Amino acid sequence: MWQRVSLGLGFLILLFSGCVISPRRDVSSGGGGGGGGGTPTGKLYVTLDSGNAILRFDNALTATGNVSPAATIAGTSTSLLSPRSLVLDVSSDRLFVADPGANAVLVFDTVSTKTGNIASNRAIAGALTNLISPIDLALDGGRNLLYVADGGNIFVFSSASTANGNVAPVRIITPSPAFNINGIFLEAATDRLFVSDATIGADAVKVFDNASSLNGSVAAARTITGSNTQLGQPGNLIVDSTGRLIVSNFSPAKITVYSNAATTSGNVTPSGAVTSPDMSGPSQITLNASNGDLYVADTFSARVVVFANIGTANGNVSANRNINGSNTQLGTVGIAEPRGLALDTTR
Repeated sequence: MWQRVSLGLGFLILLFSGCVISPRRDVSSGGGGGGGGGTPTGKLYVTLDSGNAILRFDNALTATGNVSPAATIAGTSTSLLSPRSLVLDVSSDRLFVADPGANAVLVFDTVSTKTGNIASNRAIAGALTNLISPIDLALDGGRNLLYVADGGNIFVFSSASTANGNVAPVRIITPSPAFNINGIFLEAATDRLFVSDATIGADAVKVFDNASSLNGSVAAARTITGSNTQLGQPGNLIVDSTGRLIVSNFSPAKITVYSNAATTSGNVTPSGAVTSPDMSGPSQITLNASNGDLYVADTFSARVVVFANIGTANGNVSANRNINGSNTQLGTVGIAEPRGLALDTTR
């Protein structure tokens, strides 16, 4: 049975990456910063795995249908080889890209102005980094730390805003017992790390407290797992400002929501579980900070779907918006599949 893990998972797939309901991929989607005068209309960044590209859609707060991207970052100069998850530092207009094909984390500064066959500003890569197949990212802006999920480890790099080249991580977090990590999320305000395990038969979200001091082999403080949780190959995760944990599940395709992310543990029933005829292979997710709209990169349907106010959604519902069609360049299954995404609501 094919797992997101096998996608590089790439979750989105596993598709880091790299934030009123506020996604606390802290700096990744909204809050702070700003992009000049006028009312922001939003910018959405989407990675294309086999397409070796990053698309930018403007008017992201309302975009729907067969819309064309405003910019395409692609070509040999970009060094993109299999881009997956993203994390966006909104205030600095800086995009971090987990690229397992390049064995690197690529960094694009002033990304809202970039297009074409342009080189990344920085690349964290080389033997000292220990990176082999980075699939997801998390950013702690206050501590200037970048967390990178790769295999069974999470590598932590200091000076995230300037890190470049063959640099060694300052810490290596290895969850124990070991498993292939499918997604990570850092709630920087509480210094809490959420990690997904998509091992068949052991679907779980593991929670690690005091993330900024963890090093070496560490056991989770709490684990969400069991049949009641409805977890199925969980991948990308996010926590909103009300403390809800939102999880993208690859098989079966489902978004599960859990109240009280700080304390939830064991075989708990989600407060909400969303399936949809528009969603068949969810990868990376992100939230609009102002209204709780959930954006989902859907690999199998080659689209981005948007569910309004995910905190109140439940059951089998149609997406409120669908970005798909030939003009979008989102491709088809096996060809330029969308994997990662990041949202800037300030520009």
